[in-house]
Amino acid sequence: MAKCEHCGTEYAPKGADDRYCCQGCEFVAALIEENGFERFYDLKQDLIVAPARSRPFEEHDFSWLGPKQVAAEQRALERHEAARLELALEGVSCVGCVWLVERLFARHAGSVRAISNPNNGRLYLEWMPGKCALEPFLRELCRFGYVAAPAGSVSGDHERRRLAARLGLCGAFALNTMGFMLPFYLNMPEDFEFAGLFRLIAFVSATLSMLVGGGYFIDRAWRALRVGSLHLDLPIALGLLAAYGGSVTGWVMRRDELMYFDFVSTFVFLMLCGRYLQTAAVDRNRRRLVRQQPVPEVVPRAAENGEPVPREEIAPGLRFLLDPGQATPVSGVLVAGEAEFSLEWIHGEAEAVRFVAGAWLPAGAVLLSRARVTLEAGERWEDSLLAKLTATGQLERGSPGLDRLLRYYLASVLGLGGLALGGWWWLGDPWTGLQAMISVLIVSCPCALGVAIPLADDLAAAAMERLGLYVRTGSVWARLRRVRKVVFDKTGTLTLERPVLEQPEEVARLGDEAALALAQLTRSSLHPVSRALLETLGTRGQKLLAGAAPVIPTEYPGRGVVMATPGGRWSLGKAGWSGEGGGKAATAAAGAGSELRHDGRTVAAFQFHEALRPGAIATLRHLERVGFSLHILSGDHPDKVARMAVALGLPLEQAHGGLSPEEKFHRVQGLNDRDLLYLGDGANDSLAFDAAWVTGTPVVDRSLLETKADFFTLGAGLGFLPQLLGAAFGRAVAVRSAFAFALVYNATAVGVSIAGKMSPVVASIIMPLSSIVSISIVATIFGAINAKKIINSG
Repeated sequence: MAKCEHCGTEYAPKGADDRYCCQGCEFVAALIEENGFERFYDLKQDLIVAPARSRPFEEHDFSWLGPKQVAAEQRALERHEAARLELALEGVSCVGCVWLVERLFARHAGSVRAISNPNNGRLYLEWMPGKCALEPFLRELCRFGYVAAPAGSVSGDHERRRLAARLGLCGAFALNTMGFMLPFYLNMPEDFEFAGLFRLIAFVSATLSMLVGGGYFIDRAWRALRVGSLHLDLPIALGLLAAYGGSVTGWVMRRDELMYFDFVSTFVFLMLCGRYLQTAAVDRNRRRLVRQQPVPEVVPRAAENGEPVPREEIAPGLRFLLDPGQATPVSGVLVAGEAEFSLEWIHGEAEAVRFVAGAWLPAGAVLLSRARVTLEAGERWEDSLLAKLTATGQLERGSPGLDRLLRYYLASVLGLGGLALGGWWWLGDPWTGLQAMISVLIVSCPCALGVAIPLADDLAAAAMERLGLYVRTGSVWARLRRVRKVVFDKTGTLTLERPVLEQPEEVARLGDEAALALAQLTRSSLHPVSRALLETLGTRGQKLLAGAAPVIPTEYPGRGVVMATPGGRWSLGKAGWSGEGGGKAATAAAGAGSELRHDGRTVAAFQFHEALRPGAIATLRHLERVGFSLHILSGDHPDKVARMAVALGLPLEQAHGGLSPEEKFHRVQGLNDRDLLYLGDGANDSLAFDAAWVTGTPVVDRSLLETKADFFTLGAGLGFLPQLLGAAFGRAVAVRSAFAFALVYNATAVGVSIAGKMSPVVASIIMPLSSIVSISIVATIFGAINAKKIINSG
């Protein structure tokens, strides 16, 4: 395996001169060199970025941009300032990307500045009103591998912002509380004239910390209890309530040994730090993708006014329009003409299928033809199978064993606290007993783990980001440690999402006229064969297109495309097709590949095959060696699945084809014993996701599971799997080490508390110190673990 010189992902080179994982990366690398932007690679360093793939060659719709630019410029003119616009940006992932986007925008007239943020996937533009054209800039970004879209909120974004606001306020409250409690620790006289005021300020600051920050943990703990579940927030909430209640009691009764106001504020701040770190890392990955879902939320009515109809209001008999690249939201009939659709979402078959007027189309068929078609709905949206398959609600499966651990932990803490109170009460010293009980509840709070676990999660997630894998759920790491079965979908998961050209040299041998004709015939096409050919043309094809007038080919669904030029008639279609409307020859030669013809004469013939993802066989052999059970569940034809199993060296009884989405669900449900990882990429894998223990997806052109999966990957290979499982093991070792320290710390601190020797000042000092030690343990141990070696013993 080699590493792509542009994006850094691993791939299988085809020859000694092969330096890039795909034509898209080669094209972008050539653009960077031509424009003198080589500093991009110095700034990127060794970070893996998303492979460009076909993104530089795709046509993007920026019809939404005009109204936004006009509105922004109107606001700017009213305020006599530069126009500003915020957009979502896919593909920006490092400081090199930030620098490159800034340089590209600076070349456009009227530009002021461009700031891209890898953390939140946003692009901020400023320009002089009326003097800058944004659309050419955004199209240029696409050629460099970045895609801009309207900015929108994502799931979890509001929680992250609320946490950030809470964190800032509680940090100020903590400083305030510690500042006004410090004089008491320095033996300030009780008769000092401001002593009462200092205590009042400390009380108000701690109360505000409880309301702003403590309420977050208390509310989450209470909601978990109401549904019969235990959560790490419960011991945090108990410790906070005990510390605050004891402090108020001590303040009212003038018992300084019960006043933990500074502990309350500091503890809230540290716990919010850990929670924000955890939430921010997950939300950052949820914002990386801005691609529009293929299932339209509204469809135009097939009438003169074209009134939009929300998909929830689609009813049988409604005639609506479907645009290229969109999936039919409901099953129905093709009203007129003919068109090609992809049914890969439904049964996993990658080949395009031709439909004629009157044919019944299943929900989820993706239109590949260049022109929009008219469909007549045969069902309501809520009755459509696609409505179930595209549901993106994610099951929160939690962490295994956490409920049981928390039960024992809470029982022990409450029992020890009760014994401390009862013992001292029996000895005739109830105030010391109350102090001992409160101290036990306070020092037993999982303060160290509340910071150490989020740090371990962030370190593991950062390690995976360098491999092009992005985690979307915080609980996935604990669940990954139980995985012993890995189930793969076939098409688009084990294999690449598009067919691979067997003879790229055929494209390289074409003269400029033929290469230009091939580029024009394949440009803007969604057909997998056309996209593969356009990518193979790469930089040469894009340069030829840039210097030629636009041409719109005539499409014959199921056969090919034709265009007339001053130099003659060019066609690209199935082998044996002459470029006319008839299809007998094409039918006879079905499956024989594609041909480029000039005036009926064959110029070049192309053969394609389904290709495994890079490193698939090596990855599967490695997983088998370390004890994982591997399975294939596919909607593709059983014979194809059987051949794939043989090629991968898997037992035939562990590879099943011809499965419907419901059958996949039941198969996964039968295999899953809270130990199954499912990898899939299409809508027909959505139900199986609901039955799996851990879920992941490779991001492909028309994927929608990245919004439902525990993690997604932007690379082309499968080599991330051993690394992911190794990182989960390394994270577990680090967390267990921090937990072992926490047990020793808690046992010592609880002993001191039961003896009545724990004071507020000691508790306020050892709590942050224990957090620092836990953080150091996690960082040291995780940094010392080599994931590639750990997987062999994990």
